[in-house]
Amino acid sequence: MKITILLILLFPSLSMACSCDKVNMEEIIKSSKYVFVATITSTKLNGSGEEFLKSVAADFKVVESLKGNPKEIKKLYSGFGGGDCGLPFNVGFQYIIYTNDGTVDICSRSQIYPGKKHDDGYSDQVSEFIKTGKKLDLDSVFFMEPMDGCSQ
Repeated sequence: MKITILLILLFPSLSMACSCDKVNMEEIIKSSKYVFVATITSTKLNGSGEEFLKSVAADFKVVESLKGNPKEIKKLYSGFGGGDCGLPFNVGFQYIIYTNDGTVDICSRSQIYPGKKHDDGYSDQVSEFIKTGKKLDLDSVFFMEPMDGCSQ
């Protein structure tokens, strides 16, 4: 308990709520080495010790690759959600993932994905943007949550 209090005093960012900078989707896609849709197949606790030092490691199956070769990534890693900006992984759910190394969070805009049939053309827009640079039109994409620099 004393160690936890000491760490919070020394590293106040550990006790703060998640806050994401406003970055548009085009910038996120450009800066991500991998953009893909995956189904989470299993999860396990990653790390030991105090709760704030732990994360979740998820196994996944690639459904669709939009950028890069996501098979190079062995696992996805994230926090638990809430104050740690983590993306809670649910086994059996599909996610759209934006990452450079397998680490994901809500600030990267990785999130639950409704499937190509219900994505309002989003994955097609992303593919077109990656290939040609054509601007994204996200006004009609219902599952994309707005990120206006808000705290999560």
